[in-house]
Order: sequence, then C-alpha cells, then structure tokens
Amino acid sequence: MTDIATPDGVSDPTASIQDLLDEADTLPCGPDERALLDEALRRAESAGDDEAAYATRLRLTQSAHMTGDTDTMFSSFGWCVGKHDEDPQRFPTTVDGCDLLFQYKWMAGRLSTNPAFSLAQISAMHEDMLARYRAAGATDSGVVQSQFHIASVTGRLDEAASLLERRSAIEDDRYSHCEACVRNEDAWFHQLRGNDDEAIRIYDEMFENRMSCGEEPETSEAQALLPYLRAGRLDDAKAAHQRSYRAARNNADGFGIIADHLVFCAVTGNEARGLTMLERHLPALVNDPINLSGHTDGLVAIGVLLDAVTRAGHGGLPVRGADAPELAHYLGTDDQTSDAWSVAAVAARAWASAERLASAFDERNGNAFRTERLELARALADEQWDLPLSAESFIAPVVEPAAATTAAEWRERTSALLQSADTRGAIVAAEQGLALLSTEPAPDATLGAAFFGVIAQASVIQGDDDRASAAWADRVDALRNAGRTAVADLEERFGPALLGTASAERLTALQAELDEARQVPVDPDRLIHTLVITARHAFELAGQQTEQEPAEEFMGIADRLAGEAVLAAAIDDPGEAGPSARLLHAHLFAVTSRVEESIELLDPLVSPEHRASVRLPALALRTRMLGGSGDFAEGVALADELVALQTTLGNRLGIIQACALSAALLSDADRDREAAARMQLAISHANRAEYADLDALTLQLARYLQFAGDADAALERYDEVYQARREHAAPGELADLLANMGEAARAIGEHGMAYGIWQTALEDASTVGNDPVTIRVGFGLSTLLVQFEDDDAVEVAEQALAAARRLGDPQLLIQALQRKASAQAGFGDDTGLPLYAEARDIAAAHDATWLVADITDSEARALGALGRADEATALARQAASRFLEAGDENGAAVAEVFAARSRAGAGDHAAAVELLRSARSRLPQGSPDWTTVTAELADAHERLEQHTDAALLRAELDA
Repeated sequence: MTDIATPDGVSDPTASIQDLLDEADTLPCGPDERALLDEALRRAESAGDDEAAYATRLRLTQSAHMTGDTDTMFSSFGWCVGKHDEDPQRFPTTVDGCDLLFQYKWMAGRLSTNPAFSLAQISAMHEDMLARYRAAGATDSGVVQSQFHIASVTGRLDEAASLLERRSAIEDDRYSHCEACVRNEDAWFHQLRGNDDEAIRIYDEMFENRMSCGEEPETSEAQALLPYLRAGRLDDAKAAHQRSYRAARNNADGFGIIADHLVFCAVTGNEARGLTMLERHLPALVNDPINLSGHTDGLVAIGVLLDAVTRAGHGGLPVRGADAPELAHYLGTDDQTSDAWSVAAVAARAWASAERLASAFDERNGNAFRTERLELARALADEQWDLPLSAESFIAPVVEPAAATTAAEWRERTSALLQSADTRGAIVAAEQGLALLSTEPAPDATLGAAFFGVIAQASVIQGDDDRASAAWADRVDALRNAGRTAVADLEERFGPALLGTASAERLTALQAELDEARQVPVDPDRLIHTLVITARHAFELAGQQTEQEPAEEFMGIADRLAGEAVLAAAIDDPGEAGPSARLLHAHLFAVTSRVEESIELLDPLVSPEHRASVRLPALALRTRMLGGSGDFAEGVALADELVALQTTLGNRLGIIQACALSAALLSDADRDREAAARMQLAISHANRAEYADLDALTLQLARYLQFAGDADAALERYDEVYQARREHAAPGELADLLANMGEAARAIGEHGMAYGIWQTALEDASTVGNDPVTIRVGFGLSTLLVQFEDDDAVEVAEQALAAARRLGDPQLLIQALQRKASAQAGFGDDTGLPLYAEARDIAAAHDATWLVADITDSEARALGALGRADEATALARQAASRFLEAGDENGAAVAEVFAARSRAGAGDHAAAVELLRSARSRLPQGSPDWTTVTAELADAHERLEQHTDAALLRAELDA
C-alpha cells in the first residue's frame, strides 16, 4: 500500500480513514487538504468501504468547489447522488456536517459556466433540486436563488428580476444561500442592469456589516471597483482593491477575482502594477478547464489590461508566462514570431479567444449578452481615473547583448562572469573564446593563457581538481608559447594551488621566488607577476585572521609588495599586470581607510579607455567607497555605469549585483522609489537567469517599497516570499520576514492582520531565541494591543523586556523598560513604576540627558493614567527641565502641555495657564502645535473667567 505524505512531510501508514478526514478538516482547502482526501478515498475504495467513500466524497465535492476543480466536483457529487438514491439509509444526505442537498446549490451555477451544458440541462438540475428540497421539507429559497443566478449570468435579466422578487417573498431556511452570497448576487444583478447606485448601496451594507463567506467579501470588493470609481469614490475603490487582492492572491480559484483587479489597474493608470499581477497569476487562468465562463472573463480582463499597457507606450514588452503550454489554446504556441509574446500580440490573441468563447455562450443562451459584455469591456479604453497605487513601474525589456565576435571580446565576458562568481558561465564563455581563437590564423597565446586561467580558477571554486589541473597545464603551455617562459615556470612550480586558499607556507615560498626575481638582470614580466601574486596571497592571509582587524604583519607585506608592483608596472608592464596591481593596492588602501590614496589609484581604472574586465572591479570598489563617504549621487551614477557595462557584456549575475548596489545607494539617499525600480530591474534579469536567491531580491524590493511609503505593495512582496518559504522553513527562519509583514500590515491599517502576523513572528522568534526580532515584534505588538485596550500588551511587553535584558543593548533595554512600565500603568497596575527608575539609571550612566528627560516624561504620563495627577504634574515639570538641558525646546513644551492638562483635569486652572503660557513661548509662532496650545490657553483663561485674555489669544489665532 502506498503511504501518503501528510502535510508536515511525515508518512503515516497507520492513520485510519477517519484520522485522515479529521486532519483534512483542520486544513484550508488546498493541496495539503486535497492530498489527505485523495488518500482517504483511495483507502476506502481499496477496502470496499462504500460508507467511508461516501463520507469522503462529500468532503471532496466541497473541497473541489472551493478550489475550482469542477470536474472532480461533478464526478464526486454525481457518485454521491447515485449512492444516496440507491440506499438513503446507508448513504444519508448529511454526514459529519457535509450535506448533499446543500451541495445542489453549487451545481447549476457550475453547469452554466460551460456552453457544452444546455439551458435545458440546467433547468433539469433545478427541477431535480426542487423536488429533493420539497421532499426534505425545505422552502424554495435555495432553488429560486440558484435560478436567479442562472438567469443573471445568462443574460435573461427580466426573468432574473422576477425571480429576485419571488425569492424576496420566500422564508429563508437551512438550504437558503448565505446572506453574503445573496447580497453579492443581488448587487451583481444591479450592475448588469446598469444600476450602479443600487449595487453600491448593497456593497456598502455588506462591508459595513462585515458579511463574509468562502470568497466574500473579496469577490464583492472586486466587483465594486468600477462602480466606486464611476461614483467618484476613489479612496473606497483603492481600499477595496487592496483588501480584495490581498485575500484573493493566494486563492487557488481566485483568477475570477484577479480579473477585476486587472481591469481596475488598467483604468486607474496602474498598468505596470497590472502587468506584474498578470504575470504572477496568468497560469491560474486555466486552473479549471471546465469553467469556460471564467476563462472568458479572464481573457477579456487580459485584453483590457494589455491594451492599456500598449497605450502607455509599452506594447513591445514581453508578457512572462504567456508561452506556457497550458495557455496555448488561447494565447498561441511557441512557433509564433519572435514578438509573439509581446504585450500587443498577447492582447490581440486574448481578445480573439474571448470573442470565440463569448459567441459560444451566446449561441447556448440564445442572446448576445456575452458579446455585449465584451464590447462594454472594450469601451473601458475611454474611461480613466488618476489613482496611483504603488511605486511599481515598467521595466524596459531585457536586451540580449550581441554575440561576441572576437576572442578578445570573449575574454572580457569571461572575466566579467568569473568576477560575478558565475563559474559555470565563465567556463562556457572561456571555451567559446578558445574555440574562436583556434580558428584565427595567428592565435594570440596570451589570450589562450587567460582563458585557461579562468577555467582553472572556476574549476578550483567548483572543487573540480582534475579539471583545474588540466586547465593549468594548458595555461602554462600557452604562456610559454607567448614567450613568457619565466612566468610559465613559476606557475608550473606552484600549480593550481596558487588559486586555492592562501597559506603561510606558500607565502614563504612565494617570497623566496620574489627574492630571486629581483636579481639582476631583472625580468620585468616575472617580477611584476610575482609581486602581484605574492601581495594578493598576503592580503588573503590577512583576511583569514580571527582578530577584528586584519593581521598587521600580512597586511604590511601586501601593502609593500602591491606598491612595488604598481611602480614596476609604471616603468615596464609586458604582462599587462599594471591594472591588477593598481586595483589590488587600491583595495588595500580602502580596507585600511586610506581613502585618498585608494581613489588616486582607482580613478584612472574607471576610465572607459580600459578593458571591461579592468573597469568592472574598479567601478564596483569606487562605487562602494562613494556610498561609504555619503556621496550617493556620484555613487549611483557609477553604479549605473556598472549596470550598463555588465549589460553590454551579457552578464546577468553582474547586472543583478550592480542593480542591487545602485538600489542600496539610492535608498541611502532617501530615493527609495528609484531603489525599488532598480530592484525590479534586478528581478527581471533574475527571472531570466534562474537566479538561485530570487527571494532575497524580492525581500529587498519589499523593504524599498515599504521605505517609500508603499506598504501595501511591500506587503504583497513579503507575502509572496512567505508563501514560497513557509512549508519548508526551519523554526525561526521566517521571524524577521513576519516582523516586516506585520509592520507593513499595520501601516495600511490592517490591525487584525498585523496582530495575527506578529503573534506568529513572536512565537517563531522565541522558538530559537532570536532576541532582536522578539524585541522588535514585542514593541510593535504591545503598542497595537495598548491601542485596542487589550491587556495582553503587558505580557508581550514582558517578553520584549526579557529579550532586551538577555541582549544587553542599553538603548533597547531602556525602551523595553519604558514600554513594560507604561503598558502596566495603562491597565491600572503601578507595580511597573520602578522600571522607569532602572531605565533612568542606565541612561544617566551613558550621559544620555535627552533619554533621561524622555523616560521622566513617560513616567509622568504613566502616573497620569493611574490617576495620580499631582505626582504626574511634578514629574512632567522635571521632564521639561531635563529636555531644556538637552536643548530640546519642543520636548519641553510637550511635557509642559501634558502637565497643564493634568492640572486642568484636577481643577487647577491657574497652574494650567502658567504651564501653557510657558509651553507656548517655546513653540514657533504660527506652527500647528503653537495654534493648538494657544487655543487651549484661551480655554483655560475662560475657565478662570479671564475673558479679555481669552479674547486676545483668539484674536491672535484669527489674525
């Protein structure tokens, strides 16, 4: 018997059928749940247990309905109906909460989604359903609702109106559709009739009352998008789009909802976002091969979106994934022309396929309803609303570089690939170069040596010693053929070990070689080559040391020898070692913070007159140095040069790395939207290069989007990575990602989502003792809980405090102490007050005057929350004084305002006036804070019946 691998990856042959069903009941509808149901059914059928098979198929019908597997749904349902009719006692309508009669409500609707099923067959289904419902003592509500739905989606709107009126007069019962589904179908009917006002009224009522069902409210939110836009309710449309898409994006049967969002992006100027969404979800278009109605709607939405992309000037962009074999029936096959998968081409084929399907439905329905709907969709090209949603932008198509035509060009590409750690690509490119070199009448042996050296280096990195040795021997031969006999002898003596990990013994041997190379008569080629190799060896040894700084002895050797190599190369450089020497010495200077000397060596190497293989590492190092010194604009310019150069060479890994470097500099310069665009370019190349760590790029893009204030788009990207990693993640691995997701969710006002995500993050971080994430999440979650008056905030703050004590970071510990004490005070518990004193002592020990003031201010507010107004006022005054000591006038004013409000609450209005006057004097006249304090001061004078003073203050506000 074949065992099933349960969702946690553990095969359990001892599980009973009921165990499998019970486990399936705990899971959301999807692959894991389906695997359990399939295994339960296999075991039941193998054992000849029809009762167990019946119970399993009832669940399977429900699961298939939710995941859009219409074929399974029909077959499973039909089998159950046959068994029930055969023996109602053995196979009752209801088993473990699954109801065969309830499932009838789904069947006619699914029949309507394929024109192969006639209206007569759908009507027969309703007649059978009606007879069974009446036999069971049910009302006609469920049947009439289903008939109303069918009349609506087949374009018989007058009949639908009559059925709607009839249904409204029937009493609901257990077989009635749920309220959310009923409202959704009612609202959609009104949209079909062109009555958007009534549709909006129903949608608003649904959302206000939080009605929900399996795919609600996200379905209704998606359908409400166009009516909201047409009504001028752009903010509501934006919020509905964001909520609905978040819910639908991981829905196995969600393309019908996604289609509405594609249209929304097309008409709101968010074509780039729409194209990204389409490429992400395109494979799901045909998840359900029977639901041709869904295919039609999806193809229409694709046409609407891609036409908008073309109008935006990007019709030549490729649509990634459009060439998938499963889409060939609609979008064509790979024997098309080279631009077959462009936006414009895919749009044309999508419209053509949609028209063909619409005609088939119209023929079945006996009207032109679907074709008319398609033409209305085309007319959306004339409707446009300006509603920017995110920082996403179009990425120019990836242009493939021209093929290298000379061995010298292959050398540059080979070097670039090796520098980017693409060892496989470097070897392939080197072999291409060697093949081309062999065809030349007078091949350049120096180029051949370079190619063999790259192959040897890449093979060492890959751990292929045999290949490295063979390539090294070929390199030695090539060097001799080039007349570089002394260099060849040196490399032959040491072998490919020169390319491996540096060792002190090898450094000693190289120094002996160097002493010999310095003897008269000097061979410049041998001397410079040996200097560079030995200096690089010493530099690597310095980096291997365990101390915080590189070992001074080795660094000194490397520095001295690299300098000597630069000087020697300036006089005589027969082996082209000069640039390597300069680059190595520049790197040494950069590591030892001798910035000006490093720049002096690097700037000439950055010049376009040098070969690409020289410019690449020089540009990368110079760019990082500019970022380190805060010269972000110049650094970005060089990073973009690096991107362009790598693009010319066709080095995708290099492009990705250069884009990431450019994005980091842009973010450091607070240009996060541009940083996000760079990361999108990197991801575009990564998708084509089968990049191993695409998730890391996506996470970085999410961070830049979040920094740019586009938390909703960031949340989508975080979730994309989370969904990809969640099944295989080790404990604690996702804690940091979840922390980011929670922050993004809270930023867009999804407090419930933030709560759930942060709870998971806290559990994940605690499992592995990840104190930094525990602190970070604890701060965010406790603040959220306090906001919603949930006393669990105290426990969460305690977790964060315990982690901060373990971590030992003074600043984090101070924050944790304050948060814990404030959370306790907020819920009437004064036992946390000593924590403020502890925090103050830590701050004072670090001479952090401002922090002492801030802690004192926090304690004052805690005392206020505990109802201890006199103590609160006294501490707030102390806080104001300490803020002044720290030079923070605004902080002092804020503390005085709190003290004034505390006095006012105690009825001491004279003291309140004094404190407010003091606070007002510290604030810039005319600022929002000054205006607020002035108004409060006027009110305080009124309470003292000092009407003239109050009037004068209000006159200042009116001036």
